[in-house]
Amino acid sequence: AQFDIDGARDSLEQAVTLDAADALAWARLAEIRSAQGDLGGALDAAERAVALEPNLSRTQTVLGFAYLTRIQTADAIEAFRKAIDLDEDDPLPRLGLGLARIRDGQLDEGTRELEVAVSLDPAQAVVRSYVDREFQVAKESDPNDPTPWLYDAIAKQTTNRPVEALDSLQQAITLNDNRAVYRSRLLLDSDLAARSASLGRVYADLGFQDLALVEGWTSVNTDPSNFSAHRLLADSYASLPRHEIARVSELFQSQMLQPLNTTPIQPRLGESNLFLIAAGGPGALSFNEFNPLFNRNGLNLQAAGVLGNDGLGSGEAIVSGIFDRASFSVGYSHFETDGWREKAFQEDDIANVFVQTELSSQTSVQAEYRYRSGERGDLQQRFFQDQFLPGIRNDQERNAVRVGGRHAFSPGSILLASFTHAETDTTDITGGFAGPDTSIDTIADGKANGFESQYLARSEHVDVTAGLGYFDIQSNIANTIVFGPFVEELPLVESQYDHLNLYGYANVKPRTDVVVTLGGSFDRLDGDLIGEGGEQFNPKVGVTWTPLSGTTIRAAAFRGLKRTLITDQTLEPTQVAGFNQFFDEPNLTESWRYGGAVDQKLGGHVFAGVEGSTRDLTVPSLDLDLMVVEAAWREYLARTYVFVTPHPYVAVRGQYIFERFTRDDVLTFGFTDVDTHRVPLGVGYFHPSGLSTSLTATYRHQTGDFENLFFPEFTPGSSSFWLVDAAVNYRLPRRYGFVSFGATNLFDEEFDYYEIDFNNPTILPKRSVFVRVTIAVS
Repeated sequence: AQFDIDGARDSLEQAVTLDAADALAWARLAEIRSAQGDLGGALDAAERAVALEPNLSRTQTVLGFAYLTRIQTADAIEAFRKAIDLDEDDPLPRLGLGLARIRDGQLDEGTRELEVAVSLDPAQAVVRSYVDREFQVAKESDPNDPTPWLYDAIAKQTTNRPVEALDSLQQAITLNDNRAVYRSRLLLDSDLAARSASLGRVYADLGFQDLALVEGWTSVNTDPSNFSAHRLLADSYASLPRHEIARVSELFQSQMLQPLNTTPIQPRLGESNLFLIAAGGPGALSFNEFNPLFNRNGLNLQAAGVLGNDGLGSGEAIVSGIFDRASFSVGYSHFETDGWREKAFQEDDIANVFVQTELSSQTSVQAEYRYRSGERGDLQQRFFQDQFLPGIRNDQERNAVRVGGRHAFSPGSILLASFTHAETDTTDITGGFAGPDTSIDTIADGKANGFESQYLARSEHVDVTAGLGYFDIQSNIANTIVFGPFVEELPLVESQYDHLNLYGYANVKPRTDVVVTLGGSFDRLDGDLIGEGGEQFNPKVGVTWTPLSGTTIRAAAFRGLKRTLITDQTLEPTQVAGFNQFFDEPNLTESWRYGGAVDQKLGGHVFAGVEGSTRDLTVPSLDLDLMVVEAAWREYLARTYVFVTPHPYVAVRGQYIFERFTRDDVLTFGFTDVDTHRVPLGVGYFHPSGLSTSLTATYRHQTGDFENLFFPEFTPGSSSFWLVDAAVNYRLPRRYGFVSFGATNLFDEEFDYYEIDFNNPTILPKRSVFVRVTIAVS
């Protein structure tokens, strides 16, 4: 019947108070405490049960699982062995022994124990779910258990069957509430968030990026403390323009919340402003699909290499591992290209070292070092192809160190804290701006310190996220102007400013189908800023409503301020009801955003949605007299999509995206107005043999008034064109990796087009052919 786990705990606490010698009551209390995330209390109760009845298999089994949750595997193995000696026919201690063996890195021995557990009780669905060949039997043994559906989906995804994996994951989410008889509502939400995050991963494999975003937002709003949901959003944001701050911030939040795991930290995933890396055809930013199902001691190596035309070459290698209470990830990435036009070169080297250790089951600490060195030419894609400066060059080097920690007072009460120090050296050369012997040379160095802390409180009807951040930034800028033989060094410009940020968000759940987001942030800025600094309050309101199964309605209105971030990362929530609030734009930009959206699932094989929003922006800048002026910008954003899976091997997708940007003449950054229409149409084929293909044809139409780089005027422009991208992929057996061959702009279409996202172009007016090899070894 309906099981009240909190009431059960109260009753058991009273029972052991009345009869402290009842070993089975202590054992059951340990199980209840573990289900609620009280691992310390669970171990105390399990040890009390064993002390009272050391010769009961049940008490030794409970003790073994209590040790296992605290990563005390040696103690867990000893307890499970004692339980097996006491009752050789009980499958649960065999299950526990298998999981403990796997956690210690003994995969073969652990698998054998799981198989023995299944043979002892073939009808038990929970045990069968851990052995991949037994998924179908497990489903039949307990049709209400979502676990075998989840593991079945993971197995199908890793064997190149994403459409079938999608069906299994949707069934797992549908059945999730059946766990209410075993778990508290709090951890039930965590289950749902994890399943939704896995569903989003499958959507990404299918090319259904809009749905991956919807599942990411849903997961985060269901459980803001779920690290896999934040990692999903980080990966999904990579496909959206001007979302670099949101992307790297979601990665940061995922790292701060994650338990020990072997998920590799790709060096370039944590870096914003990747420029041509985003358009070179290398593919997804995430290696998550190669993660093992169970954490276990050992090393993992993942590497990828890409070769293409125009000197395109990149390589990335990451070694990650886990040993008892510590995990690490070390990675290096190199990218280079000659570019699609003269002097559009780029070379990038990025390195990352990440270490995490668990001091206890409630407390973990982590440290990260990041390094980036790069040089590039004029990469901006302006509307007219002859609009570029071959004399532009940028060299940059940055070192950043971060330390942080997480402490869980309980599953619904988590404290995060992080400190970051970064140093940057930059050289910008703008040659030929007024003739062949002219240039402006800028050398800058900067130091920055930042501290952030966040508290997450969760309950059945309200989730609260509150935090603060303080950033101190110093910089020195030296400018030299060259006019032929005349060289003038301008006075050194020194600046320092600090930024205090406070915020609070509450996800209120008056009903199971409604989430109301209420919140606000406060910013105070002091120092040498463009503008007067001062204070600003930013209200936030959003609502997510699921009136019918498969129907999600979202709406939001909020104010924002482009903050002065270190490495572009923050712990503050990046979205309100699924609407991003951190866009890549000039510092101290004030904005209001209003939006609404509807997403609909039809019968499990058809997915559709529509979203629209507007943004009103006030952008500060300096005029020629070094006086502060404010420019008014406006943005209109709309998208709609239809995704279909008509066959277990086929996925079809169609989208329409519209963007309108208007800017007054005070500050334009390249145009006064521009309308862009995009219509991507694609199909993907996925065969269980490991072979998959994709073909995408995208129609683009753009009109606007664009700045002339060489004359102080704006010129009307209009263009329409189709671009075709194609790829063939082969997934290597036993999850060893995959090989891809593809081409973007397959028919070498030349076009005029203004790329709104300067830092991350998505298309190039030239064919790019590439081959990519990804290898995973564990």
